[in-house]
Amino acid sequence: MVPTHVYNPKISEKRQMVAINLLPGPVPISRQVRAALATDAFSHRSDAFDRLYKQCKEALLRLGKSRSVALLMGSGTAANAVVAQELKKLPGKGLILSNGEFGTRLVRQGEKAGLHFDAHTLDWGAAFVFAEVQKMLHGKSWLWLVHCETSTGAMNLDPRLVAYCKSQDIKLCLDSVSAVGNQEVDFSDIYLASSSSGKGLGSFTGIAVVFYNHEPQYSPNVHDYLDLAVYHNAANVPFTFSSNLLNALCTALLTTDYAKKFSRNAECASQVRKFLAANGLHTPLSAPQADYIWTIALPEKINSLKLGSALREDDVHIHYKNQYLLKNNWIQLAFMGACDVKEVSIGLTMLGRALHAVAR
Repeated sequence: MVPTHVYNPKISEKRQMVAINLLPGPVPISRQVRAALATDAFSHRSDAFDRLYKQCKEALLRLGKSRSVALLMGSGTAANAVVAQELKKLPGKGLILSNGEFGTRLVRQGEKAGLHFDAHTLDWGAAFVFAEVQKMLHGKSWLWLVHCETSTGAMNLDPRLVAYCKSQDIKLCLDSVSAVGNQEVDFSDIYLASSSSGKGLGSFTGIAVVFYNHEPQYSPNVHDYLDLAVYHNAANVPFTFSSNLLNALCTALLTTDYAKKFSRNAECASQVRKFLAANGLHTPLSAPQADYIWTIALPEKINSLKLGSALREDDVHIHYKNQYLLKNNWIQLAFMGACDVKEVSIGLTMLGRALHAVAR
């Protein structure tokens, strides 16, 4: 039976035109990646799968500059669950930093995993002060933070922090779900970093990615599916895996010019800055701003739900329905997938019109 009520975000119900997708997920997917997903499925125990699996991991290692990488079925949250279980194997106490929704989630995952840690929590969008974090790291064995805080667009990774953790043998771990594929990353001095096949990697969600640089040790107290050692020691993929999702991810990795994409993100960011200035708008940040994810605080006279809904009617899709966005009257624009500068420019023009229309 063919579904009769499937929403296709690429096609306008009103005008039969291609929609503009400025969402942080699902991101715009290239035609090549969509075609790769649609190929016939094959067994995760086949030679063809093994070749694809290795090719995908090699591409990820080049992108992340780490020694090893593990893939499992799941979201970025699943990748963070693996990180939490790996931290559980370490002696001593850790520190988790939080200045947004996804930092809050790290704290919650740490608590549920039974980790021994302190939490350093700031207001959303506030910048971490290196000297303060440095003091809090005294006597700590690990540090976990969000690389780019998706809820606000805050860039949290201070290069001084990487150098300090390395000098003190503090295991530095990153939630890099939004960062990987959207900016230059270097995990060579990072203990663990999580990512996923959606967002910056430009594919469909469903594959969790964990970068690492150590030799994971098996733990009898960790479920096999979340034990990094199981993936590290397996000759091939240890559990059931979708060949379609793997093929799509591998295609995205091999067909994306990341240097060009990062340059595009910078150009889009320049457009957004001009747009904000022209419309008297601002972000909720005191921390450095990422090029590829923008949270915009709206004035009271403009309701974020009405604005987002109005744009959707015009086939411009922004992020506005998450509870934390609604609560703060914020909207988000993202340039994470296969979009171009022209689409972003059109999207900003439509946003400007909608702002004035909703304010009336």
